Amino acid sequence: MDVLFQALVEHSADAVVLVSADGIVGYASASVADLLGYAPAERTGRSAFDHVHPEDEPRARALLAEVLRRPDTPIPAEYRVQHRDGSWRAIEAIAVNRLAEPQIGAIVITYRDIGARRRAEDALRASEERLRHIVEHAQDLIYYCSPEGRFTYVNPAAARVMKYDESELIGRHFLSLIRPDHHVAAGEHYARQILDGVPATYFEFPAITRTGETVWIGQHVQLVYEHGCVVAIHAIARDITRQKTAEEELRRSEARYRSLIQGAALGIYRASLDGTILDANPALAGMLGYDSVDDLMAHGMREVYANAAERAALIEHHRAHGSDTVSTDVQWRRKDQRLIMVRLTARGVAADQGPISVFEGIAEDVTERRVLEERLREAQKMEAIGRLARGVAHDFNNVLAAIMGSADLILTQRPEGDPSHEEAQAIVRAADRGAALTRQLLAFSRRQALQPEVLDFHGVVRGMEDMLVRLTGDVTLRLRTSGEPPQVRLEPGQIEQVLLNLVVNARDAIGDRGGTIDVAADTVELGERRTRDHQGLPPGAYARLTVRDTGPGIAPDAQPYAFEPFFTTKGPAKGTGLGLSIVYGIAKEAGGSVTFTTSAQGTTFEVLFPKLPAPPTA
Repeated sequence: MDVLFQALVEHSADAVVLVSADGIVGYASASVADLLGYAPAERTGRSAFDHVHPEDEPRARALLAEVLRRPDTPIPAEYRVQHRDGSWRAIEAIAVNRLAEPQIGAIVITYRDIGARRRAEDALRASEERLRHIVEHAQDLIYYCSPEGRFTYVNPAAARVMKYDESELIGRHFLSLIRPDHHVAAGEHYARQILDGVPATYFEFPAITRTGETVWIGQHVQLVYEHGCVVAIHAIARDITRQKTAEEELRRSEARYRSLIQGAALGIYRASLDGTILDANPALAGMLGYDSVDDLMAHGMREVYANAAERAALIEHHRAHGSDTVSTDVQWRRKDQRLIMVRLTARGVAADQGPISVFEGIAEDVTERRVLEERLREAQKMEAIGRLARGVAHDFNNVLAAIMGSADLILTQRPEGDPSHEEAQAIVRAADRGAALTRQLLAFSRRQALQPEVLDFHGVVRGMEDMLVRLTGDVTLRLRTSGEPPQVRLEPGQIEQVLLNLVVNARDAIGDRGGTIDVAADTVELGERRTRDHQGLPPGAYARLTVRDTGPGIAPDAQPYAFEPFFTTKGPAKGTGLGLSIVYGIAKEAGGSVTFTTSAQGTTFEVLFPKLPAPPTA
């Protein structure tokens, strides 16, 4: 047994010494060498206090005195001893008084080096202090809850934000701080987290402070496990009230601007350089005839521009001048392929100080405005020309009267065959042409009140057939009326004047080459779309007069001036330039319109007069 005991002592990691009542070492195990660097023999016979730190020696001697007073009782103590290399080692000693036992007769002291443990404990304490300092002084809310949801710890920030004392929050259920309208959502969220074992989640909710204020909290919650079971809930939260307020204000601002843009009467859009429409409002989709904004965005600006060169010019302008705003008129194409004139105000937008990458534009359909402006200019021009015509016609009539009187006097004084008689006849013929011109001028410019009557449109046209046949000479005239004869309200003679002017123009256009003139009278119903082709007439039923010739057509450069007074492509002896102007004036005065189409195969004029409703039957 002694051999076994000695083997245990000699191979123990702890050092074992036997000390007498006066503190002299009687035995030291081999572990003393590892612990203090001294061989056991160097310690035997020496005082146990030889290498104890001077500051710790009183505590070591007090341990010896205590051991002597309390036999058989293990008494622990910690103190420092000096290693052979001069360093100080912290040891933990346990001493037991075995002086009374004959086989031992000494105080048995076992001790071990606890320096590593002490350093680990110090490091742990320092780490805990640092963490505690971080948690206690954090601006974020940090707390622990039991699995049931009751606070077990809250940091000062949590108490400060919620305006409670820390002690008032401990034991309180976290749902009691959440605004009632979010109780269910919060409870379900965290119950699902625990049930599904989701390690960490983020949730935002409004909380109610002790003083009744609402603060928005955004918190990360983490489950704390031990042995596979949730033992606590750890949360780090933040007061996000300012953020929420800013987000709400931003949402309201965006909603206001979105409402402004969506409800705007003008078209607004954003598009990339390649023509992709990034955003647009309903007004733009409606302007271009698309069913919705999505329908428009599926196409793009390349399909909107009627002329690709106009879009390319805008892009080049913005590349050269940066984000300067430019306003210009461009021609766009609607979904139904109808062309419209658009007043476009656009600017280029660069991303991160880079090149222009996006266009923002405001578009206004000015097609109708352009038509109205053109009509106003035309009306003002016609009014000015009419005033001039009235003055010229009256003065010219007085001159013609004198000329014709003198010519008649010469005719009575000179016999036929006399050269002077023939010259007088030429003067009379020239004066007659001048008188005809003044009559047209007066008809064109007259301002006296008209006296319209209800006329049978087909009857008036049919009644002129013989006169028109004689007028056209070698040119074939075909006259046709179809359908129920419409009634119109016009001054007597206006239909004849319109028809004569159009047929004479058609005959002159055909000339000596021979051809055909087709005259047709019928009724036409204008729908919403067709009215745009007839100078904005309202939809409805109209009496239509069509004159079609097989001449060479009207030259492109002359077409814009076809209805202007005194504009003519005929020679000086054939045309005055008033025929189509008079036709235009009569049609507009009656509430109708006159249009034409022309090509190398001929020209067609179409005149519309409002058709009167059929009289009620008896």
